[in-house]
Amino acid sequence: MLQKLLQTLCDSLSIPMPILNPEKSYCLSFSDTISVSLSDLHPGIAMQATMTACPRRRREDLFIFLMRANLLGQGTGGCRIGLSQNEKDLTLSLGLPYELNYSIFREKFEDFVNYLVYWKEEVTKFEQESKPMF
Repeated sequence: MLQKLLQTLCDSLSIPMPILNPEKSYCLSFSDTISVSLSDLHPGIAMQATMTACPRRRREDLFIFLMRANLLGQGTGGCRIGLSQNEKDLTLSLGLPYELNYSIFREKFEDFVNYLVYWKEEVTKFEQESKPMF
């Protein structure tokens, strides 16, 4: 299912179809900083992306800020902000464990990328606010 939906998406965006990697997922890169990994859930699709490196300063404050966004998916559009396994990067994930048609897939994918960009910017702003003035 994922391969068919992804092929249609790539055709509509005029980008090449990504190759299935050894982890059984496809990686769509839009820039040096925006890359989304898509996996087939049989049924459904999972999306995951690395947002940014996790700041070292004021981590507890940042985690509280991000967990409020995660609360009931209100600030993330149903996505989840978390940490990578090595706890060095912040990630954004979305699981859609049901059959999707193309229009729903495209809408969810666009929303995911928009939330990814938004939260990358928010974490950057948070970091800049926490830097010493002098």
